[in-house]
Amino acid sequence: MPRYIPYRLQWSTLDHKYIVFYEDQPLVPAIEPGGPHWAGWLEEISSFAFQSRAGADCTVRKETAQRGGSYWYAYRRQEQHMLKRYLARGIDLTVARLETVAAVLNGRETDPALALHPAEEAQSEQAVDKATIAPPRKASSASPLLLTSKLHIPRLPMQYVPRARLLAQLEQGREGALTLVSAPAGSGKTTLLAAWASSTHFPVAWISLETADNDPARFLSYLIAALARLDERFETAMQAYHISDNRDAERVLTGILNDLAQLLQQDVFVILDDYHVLTTEAIHTLLRFLLDHLPEHLHLVIGTRADPPVSLARLRARGQLNEVRTTELRFASGEVASLVHTMGLALSDEATDLLEQRTEGWIAGIQLLALALRGQADATTFLQTFRGTHRFLLDYVSEEVLAQQTPETRRFLLLSCVLERMTGPLCDAVTELPDSQSRLAQLLRANLFVSALDNTETWYRYHPLFANSLRTQLQKLEPDLLPHLYARASQWYEQQQSLEEACDYAFLAGELARAANLVTQLLPSLVEQGRFERLGNWLSQLPVELIVTSPQLYITLPWHSLSMRPLESIARQLQHMEQHVQEQQTTDSAWEEAQGVLSLFQALNALSEHRHKQAFKLIHEALQHLTPRASELSQMLVRFLQLILSLTYSERGDLSAAERILRDLSMEQPARQRSLIQMAAMFLLGELYKAQGQLHKAEKLYKTLLLAPGSRQDLAPMLLLLQSFALMRQACLLYERNRLEGATYGIEQVLKSLPGAMLKLIPPELHQPFYGYGLWIQARIELAQGRAEAARYFLEAARQHPEIYEEIHPGKDSSPVDISTLVARLALSCGEFEMANRWVETNSIRYDDTPETLAQGQQVFAYLTLARILIARGRSRQAEAETALKQANILLERWHTCATRLGFQGWLIELQMLTALALQAQGKTRQALTTLGGVLAQAEPEGYIRLFADEGEPMRHILSQVSMYTTASARYIQQILTAMPAMSLALPAPAAQEVTQALIDPLSSRERDVLSLLATGASNQQIAERLVISLNTAKRHVKHILAKLAVLNRTQAAARARELGLL
Repeated sequence: MPRYIPYRLQWSTLDHKYIVFYEDQPLVPAIEPGGPHWAGWLEEISSFAFQSRAGADCTVRKETAQRGGSYWYAYRRQEQHMLKRYLARGIDLTVARLETVAAVLNGRETDPALALHPAEEAQSEQAVDKATIAPPRKASSASPLLLTSKLHIPRLPMQYVPRARLLAQLEQGREGALTLVSAPAGSGKTTLLAAWASSTHFPVAWISLETADNDPARFLSYLIAALARLDERFETAMQAYHISDNRDAERVLTGILNDLAQLLQQDVFVILDDYHVLTTEAIHTLLRFLLDHLPEHLHLVIGTRADPPVSLARLRARGQLNEVRTTELRFASGEVASLVHTMGLALSDEATDLLEQRTEGWIAGIQLLALALRGQADATTFLQTFRGTHRFLLDYVSEEVLAQQTPETRRFLLLSCVLERMTGPLCDAVTELPDSQSRLAQLLRANLFVSALDNTETWYRYHPLFANSLRTQLQKLEPDLLPHLYARASQWYEQQQSLEEACDYAFLAGELARAANLVTQLLPSLVEQGRFERLGNWLSQLPVELIVTSPQLYITLPWHSLSMRPLESIARQLQHMEQHVQEQQTTDSAWEEAQGVLSLFQALNALSEHRHKQAFKLIHEALQHLTPRASELSQMLVRFLQLILSLTYSERGDLSAAERILRDLSMEQPARQRSLIQMAAMFLLGELYKAQGQLHKAEKLYKTLLLAPGSRQDLAPMLLLLQSFALMRQACLLYERNRLEGATYGIEQVLKSLPGAMLKLIPPELHQPFYGYGLWIQARIELAQGRAEAARYFLEAARQHPEIYEEIHPGKDSSPVDISTLVARLALSCGEFEMANRWVETNSIRYDDTPETLAQGQQVFAYLTLARILIARGRSRQAEAETALKQANILLERWHTCATRLGFQGWLIELQMLTALALQAQGKTRQALTTLGGVLAQAEPEGYIRLFADEGEPMRHILSQVSMYTTASARYIQQILTAMPAMSLALPAPAAQEVTQALIDPLSSRERDVLSLLATGASNQQIAERLVISLNTAKRHVKHILAKLAVLNRTQAAARARELGLL
């Protein structure tokens, strides 16, 4: 029989407040929730009944935890189940929490997770496993510098509308890794998550994110603190972690996940609210790592305005993603009615339906329009006659809200609304009103659509829609004032040396001459950073007359054009501009700088068309115009021209001159003051050293780039791009030295960072080829480890590339980084010889082409790929062997001569190695050994390993005999042999007449039986069952079959067996 409960807390619709009853009579003196007597009453009593505003009821009981302390729980019987929810610790119980839990317990949808086990029902008035339903713990003292309010579940607003359906959907997050609540601002994401976190019986760690949390160390510190609040065991484990360096982030996260994997015995949730404020790749990398390695009982919940950059498709396919999006978050008619009721509005059903239609269920829009409806005599007529877009709806609402403020507040709102971000001194300057910092704090406390952008409440922002509404009102009331406000903002930002913001506001103020002056001041940094789109946006706002009469502005036009179309398409524009500049030079020497810029672009255009002599001449002309001038732009362009000049020297084969220029540019500034041009010079110098075979020097430069300080935020995008390329090159060098684990890690980081780094800095048509190059390196790593099937993934993906590229760029032969050549090289290594031969047939290069330069690495790579395919033909097709090998010899001799003449020692090593293989295929063993012996002696000091190891069985055979022909150490030769996969890659198929010949080691009768089953796709277990043999015997037969057929896997075995007529 249920225990009698004398106390009842109930909402009174008559008195519009909560009343405590004792034996059905109001308690005297009255107890007001949250008032001075509330805590004492909670300490004295052990239970009470509760009825919410909406009529939801439940029984509330106080229970004692095993480790001491009292906690409140809510109970309600639903059919045959007793439902239970944790409420709060002792005197921390609030009415808002009671409302939330009562709504959940009275929800229309039953959540099985709420029900007690039948065996526990009789003990429902006691604790139900305090270790399982543990209340939140206080913050650990181990993190005194953290803002603990960021770890508290936000309080629910007074206008909260329970949403049982969505709460039940969030509860399903226990079945997967990630719950994603993604929708635009004002959709109720934080409120929904807070309601669920407050009502679920699962332990929840909450973090309210902000922009400052883009720092990995800070982010992890908050994660550690949030987890430590959940349980004493977590608190003890988390105290072991302290992160002071961002490079430790992944290591620390690994330790945290390992500890949680051991400690977690039940499902625990971590909520990251406002994830959209996190924009750095370092944080996204940590998130991906976290999702990839989540312990079994740990679940992640993310609230965000934009989807995080993780593989949602993969999570969705695996059933690991629980999604709540805009459609689910929109209010239905019943929820709209509940919201307006809590706001004190009495709307008819028709008006409520109209409100839902006009706002499309967008919660912030409903709230704003509901404010405007206050005081309207006929809400239905108002909503019916209101016509306009979503933006006009919000404009009108904001005007109605504004009209209800005091004149002083209204004035400040109208004058400050022109600002994207606000701080006291800026508002003082723009509004010319005193004490703006205090005014902003008052607006924040009054919930007037203001939010603080930092912990110190120094910078603020208006809700964008609210700000638009204010600006609309100001435009109507005082249209002449707007330009003056923008001008004041521009002047303030210029005084703070924030020239970009100053320029933006100058344009808004209509001060075009002043804006033009600011653009010219910003030009050097914009060009260096490659921010041509930003430059173009400003130029488009300037009148043509102003641009063509100013040499400083006129020379910005080519940079603007470069942001919109390829270099080769602006040649006509350059001719027209040159004529204009020459006319102006006759009367004004200031135009000489413009002539230098035009010569620079003409030189770039010549280089893109391989007119190297013309480019060389134009570069020197540009230097003559720019070098004597002292402007910041001229000096920056001189360094840029020197960078281009080094490339022309490389093309012409003058490597010493190119090296001298790049070395001078690289050492121009100390580490913390390096410019992008200086760092680009370091990268190009590394490329030059690599082509010269000086791998140690190249690696040192790549490492220096990767360690470049990130203090100059203005260089961040271009620096990230350079570092991505440097990391890719370093991964290649690690691969060359057979340090495969490091190479794998490096290339994975590249593939994660490169798309983001290239987003605005490289034309979209180049994204896929560069990404494809990274995948190709991954495939080579797989092959080096004997995993040919994994490497074939790249081949399958690459088969589609020519069609994709043709759709994007019709009429172009191939992409700038030719993926087809990479595919051909990989196909040869995987034994896909038909695919490799098709590349030869469809490619325009020929074995007898005359090489002119080795500076174009992609071109050299293509010819060396052709040489490898010709050598493979010489080994496998008797009818064509002699011709193929002769062609290979011609190709290699011509490129050897060119490499020797120009000093490209790196390419020379590879050419000589291939020459040795060609000689071996011709049966000229002694010559092959002599050639290879010389190459090994040159390659050993720089650590070349995979260059030789990747050539497979032919190289293994010749290496085993080379010791008498080389001064290279025996240890080095053994290193190469050890690096070769245990089973060599498949060799080219033998000629047709050899197919029918028996294997050197024929298959036994039992092995033929196993082969027949293997070819059908049967597993080892299925083979064992069919042939009535043990599993180990089946495995042994499969292993012997692969070895006898000289293949790596079952697929290759089946194909090889069919070629030999065994199937």
